[in-house]
Amino acid sequence: MRIELTLQDLTRVRLAPEADPLAELVSSLQVLQRHDAGTALFTRWRHRVRLGLVESASVLLWLCRPYAAIPAFLVPATEERGLEAGLAEVARTDPVCLKTALRDAPVDHDLPAWAAGLPAGDTAGLPKLVQAMRDYFELSLAPVWEPARDQVDADRALRARLLLNDGVDGVMASLRPLVRWASPVLETDDGVPGSWGADGTGLMLSPTYFAVCPVVVPAEGEGPIRLLYPAVRQAPPSIGHGRDARRSPDAALADLLGPTRAATLAVLAVGCSTSELAARLGVTPSAASKHTTVLRRAGLITTERDRNAVLHSLTPLGSALLGT
Repeated sequence: MRIELTLQDLTRVRLAPEADPLAELVSSLQVLQRHDAGTALFTRWRHRVRLGLVESASVLLWLCRPYAAIPAFLVPATEERGLEAGLAEVARTDPVCLKTALRDAPVDHDLPAWAAGLPAGDTAGLPKLVQAMRDYFELSLAPVWEPARDQVDADRALRARLLLNDGVDGVMASLRPLVRWASPVLETDDGVPGSWGADGTGLMLSPTYFAVCPVVVPAEGEGPIRLLYPAVRQAPPSIGHGRDARRSPDAALADLLGPTRAATLAVLAVGCSTSELAARLGVTPSAASKHTTVLRRAGLITTERDRNAVLHSLTPLGSALLGT
């Protein structure tokens, strides 16, 4: 996806105020249906969720297909925050917005009767859609919401520092290699063809826990285009106090691998290039390459070339060792 920003848009680039339950919901539905190497981090989560899915989830999977644009009405921009406020806004979607958002949705004759009229703008099925979203959230996201929210907060803090110190160019460049930035054009590797103009509405950057690639949510009304991108995984803080306190898992991992390689493994939980890894670790690209070589030989990461970049991501073994 290609997004061209105007000068006015560049003055309106901002960070989402907190983890968005509906952004996490739609992103997780795409992760649930993907089978590429980048989703290894979510293998155990995906297995658990699939075992608990009910019939209504088929509609959500149809709406949030991988490598397809997310219907904007599923992630409404609201002044009130939280799951219920977002769901209330989804329930108020008007027929025109509904029909516009689903105009490219593929025909699925296996959908339940209540969902069949949604692409035509029939809002009668929205209450059942909202209930399906609520049920799915309770199954898939509620059990892990606290750590997911903490990871998003950690990423927000990182990007906020970059925005403060290096401006829009700095924070945009930090999203490489998943996002390519050559002002004023932003391109994402989301597998969705097309080009949009923000038209002065701005851009909202939303770090997202349940994501393996950027997801673009089109602008709705006067709201901004939203870029949902994988939040950088941060090691959890140490727990306990005093001499008898138990050591945290990240401290034990540092003892096993060394502090820099343990940090390397944590950063690679969302995948990145050698140069981006070096920037996040504060080491030279040569040093970062040496660490990835050791981790790759140990079977903890995989490495692939994408155009001119070398991209690293965790293997299932690496994910299990990291405890994600």
